[in-house]
Amino acid sequence: MEKILVIDDEKEISDMLTDFLSPRGYNVISAANGEEGLKKFDSEAPNIVICDIKMPVKDGFQFLKELRDSRKWVPVIILTALTEPASILKGYDLQADYYITKPIDLNEMLKAIQIMLSLAPLRKA
Repeated sequence: MEKILVIDDEKEISDMLTDFLSPRGYNVISAANGEEGLKKFDSEAPNIVICDIKMPVKDGFQFLKELRDSRKWVPVIILTALTEPASILKGYDLQADYYITKPIDLNEMLKAIQIMLSLAPLRKA
């Protein structure tokens, strides 16, 4: 079973993703900010991360930078309300693998997860 770490300060978003993804065979773990997300990443070893940008304590950009600087690579999907090109480019500059804007299209999210997980072995090679 693939493990997904969802990092979002909006509990409703985390709950919605859990309710949508769990019946589809994914084990979903949640964190409320980037700092908690790094701790859960280290303890849970997820196969993929879905991360918001605007969060308290440590935002998604900080999370992504620290993840890429010091931990093993896993696919990261940015999920955010930030739609301006500068934010999207910053996410990709920090090595995000996919960028989805809120409100969430759950079918797009599912397809992005499937694509990222199918490509992950190529990235590790």
